[in-house]
Amino acid sequence: MIFRSVFFAFFILVVIGNITAQYPTFHHYSTEADIGHPGCSDTLKFLSVKRGYEVGLILPSWQTVISQDYVAVVEGTVRYDRASGLDCSHVSHEELPFNHYTHDMCVDIVPDPTPDGRYTNLLPYLVTVHADGSRDTALQPTLGIEWECGLGAANKINPCAKLNDLGKSCGGCTGGHEIKDIIWQWPTTGDWMHVEGLYVWDRGHPPANCEIHPARFMATRRALSAKVKALDGSQKYATRMDIYASGDGGAMNNVCSNTSCFINMVYMSSKDYRFSYHVNLSKPSPTATLKVIVEKHKGDTYPIDETVTVTFDGMVTVYFPWQSRLILDSLIYGRTIYTYWDEGNGTSDTIDEYKVDLDKLYIKKLSERGDKAEIRLFANVGNDWIFLNDFYGKDGRILSRGLGETFRKNWTLSNEFTIYVPRSKPFRVFMAGWEADGVDFLMGDVMDPFSPCDVNTKQFFKRRFFDIRNMLMRGCEDDEMGEMSNMHRYPTGSVPTSFTLTPPGGESHDPCPFSQYPLKNRYFLTYSVRLQNH
Repeated sequence: MIFRSVFFAFFILVVIGNITAQYPTFHHYSTEADIGHPGCSDTLKFLSVKRGYEVGLILPSWQTVISQDYVAVVEGTVRYDRASGLDCSHVSHEELPFNHYTHDMCVDIVPDPTPDGRYTNLLPYLVTVHADGSRDTALQPTLGIEWECGLGAANKINPCAKLNDLGKSCGGCTGGHEIKDIIWQWPTTGDWMHVEGLYVWDRGHPPANCEIHPARFMATRRALSAKVKALDGSQKYATRMDIYASGDGGAMNNVCSNTSCFINMVYMSSKDYRFSYHVNLSKPSPTATLKVIVEKHKGDTYPIDETVTVTFDGMVTVYFPWQSRLILDSLIYGRTIYTYWDEGNGTSDTIDEYKVDLDKLYIKKLSERGDKAEIRLFANVGNDWIFLNDFYGKDGRILSRGLGETFRKNWTLSNEFTIYVPRSKPFRVFMAGWEADGVDFLMGDVMDPFSPCDVNTKQFFKRRFFDIRNMLMRGCEDDEMGEMSNMHRYPTGSVPTSFTLTPPGGESHDPCPFSQYPLKNRYFLTYSVRLQNH
């Protein structure tokens, strides 16, 4: 009996290991996402008006492309608009509340080409079916990565609300975050990434796209440099690699054993993790050698050291023995690996040092009619992110007090960033967020995404989405604040230079009456940039 148990456990580990190690050998087609998922239409009647609507697209919202056990791996660069810095990493301003505790951090990756197509084959063919039956087919250009942010939830039924109101993360891709901490894990413009996670179809936006949702392992080599105290005590410029791994993907995929039976368990111990990357700072001389410093962040509970090996030409390989060392699924790895050359200041590249100060926030449109506005704003400067609410709460509360619930339009800011920029590269100043409305009161009211198309399922949606008191009277969807961004490049004057940003355009698409408005000039950020070392 013991032999059988041991053999069975070994068999499971080998099978799961093989599943996670396989790479796709062809491109899938978006039409696969609807196999086994017929439509589910319903009718809403209000007074004498009847309107049909379709809920089948979210039953389920995400369908695995291969299997729940398959761990997809992708490497590539972060997509962004090179002129403005927009169309890049951000926190989504809207989410389906029945599948989320918090809003997703989202980023698109341009997969690296390889001879075997192991990353580019993750991109499917998108098939658009027109009314006349004709079809257009195009290859999906980038792969989306999504992971619940773990911040910004304040509604009473949400298990994240109490922690979030205190400025603490409830998990997702910010495990260990506390009030006023830098969010160090998230990517930005120009970064290179190694990502692993659940490979799914996003069925809610036909034709269905493929994405990794949620990620479980996210390693980000920064385009911008870091400055560290070297092992010999000197100051060196370094390549910064931020690595975050956790099985807490959010409401639908996590490591909690006491959740609903339809929640998918994430087995971090189903495999070991390994990846390689090149440092992106030039050697000061042919004889320089690479040195390594590892920094642990708050929330890191991974019990052993990673293995880091380097080569003479600047290749770094990092290994995490999660499976082979029987590390618990519930633990978190959250560390930064700095690599620098041991001569001079760590590189032969020219590095410019900047100070960026966020100075003022003016919210022209609070989008409320007599009630306080529930503002949620995230900012990204250089490598780092902040949740602005962390710094402008009141009485220790950041969502139910201060910026999180306010009539106030003018805010004086005092957030300072120091960034180290290779002369040939730009850096981004960015802000975006939302104003929480009716749908926010439903966040975390989770349902089985594979519910049948029956009366009970339809009533579930009607009682929530079409509830007058909790939805229509509270503004329906969360209101998009709009994204604003600026890319800065050398030269920037040595005296303080002030800039003011506002969203460049776009329109709010909230279906509620009086909730449509242009995003341009809705709110404004004023900040200054100072070049320090010239």
